[in-house]
Amino acid sequence: MPEIAAYLPAARAALTAFGLPETEPHPIGKSENVVFRADAPDGTTWALRLHRPGYHALPALESDRELTAHLAASGLIVPTGRRTRNGAWYAEVPTPDPEARRLAGMTLWHPGQTLADLLGKDRGPETWPWFERTGALLADLHNATSGWTPPAGFNRHRLDLEGLVGETPFWGRFWDVPSLTAEERGLLTEARSLAAARLAALTDPLILIHADAHPANVLVSGDQLGLIDFDDCAWGWPAFDMAVTLWSAASEPQFAALRDRFLTGYASRRALPQDVLAQLDLFLLTRSLMLIGWCTDRPEVVGEESEWKPGLIDKVHAALERHG
Repeated sequence: MPEIAAYLPAARAALTAFGLPETEPHPIGKSENVVFRADAPDGTTWALRLHRPGYHALPALESDRELTAHLAASGLIVPTGRRTRNGAWYAEVPTPDPEARRLAGMTLWHPGQTLADLLGKDRGPETWPWFERTGALLADLHNATSGWTPPAGFNRHRLDLEGLVGETPFWGRFWDVPSLTAEERGLLTEARSLAAARLAALTDPLILIHADAHPANVLVSGDQLGLIDFDDCAWGWPAFDMAVTLWSAASEPQFAALRDRFLTGYASRRALPQDVLAQLDLFLLTRSLMLIGWCTDRPEVVGEESEWKPGLIDKVHAALERHG
């Protein structure tokens, strides 16, 4: 993947398409998407994102905009899209990638910092009020989506049994990674079977969830919390959203107390699933499994396998021991 400076011509072309031809893009970050900041002449600031080729087709990206528009109207702090001069949500621009093109989208830049930047690696008791507030935030999100009827043509993927652990999971066949040892492959196959059996027994309806609400995607803006980066929003179980938020703390000695504070926040705004603790255990496991597939497909983002695979394998092993 080229360095971020190589995408500057693409960013300038996108800004022209969005009606900001004189605005100079400022590089912000490069992971699977390439992100620039654009300071418009009217004083507003925008995030310009060049989306990873082949990840989402245009209808899915446009559906993301439909969802966030509904959430913003419901009072949540979420990305608010900008349209091109032609009235579209996205513009296709030439890039230096092998695919030669990316879809570009723009969202209003909300001031603040992410919860990940605020907390760092600390998950001690002083951070628990933030997790309680994040629980309430996810409950607000789920209240807004569970009562919403999407417009005709709405198109987002499903993180159901098939989407998480089926033959073609959304984030890849984690049990089939070429570099796995025989022991690791057996471990992941066992974990996949266990997850599939327990997912099949769930009776809660799927709703639209964020699906990537880890602390780096929770925005602290003044005295309010919001959510950014809806790139993975999908039809899924509410407890999966909860597990993604809690996953970074799951190995902490006092995780149960942190989890309970989070659930207290959620329950203050929305009823918890009846078997929420069992569901969280299940989805903490599936989060580890999906990250193996996600990381395998993104070496340019996460680095060598030796940097991430042992930790994820250990998490899967620990989760299987908890599940008996």
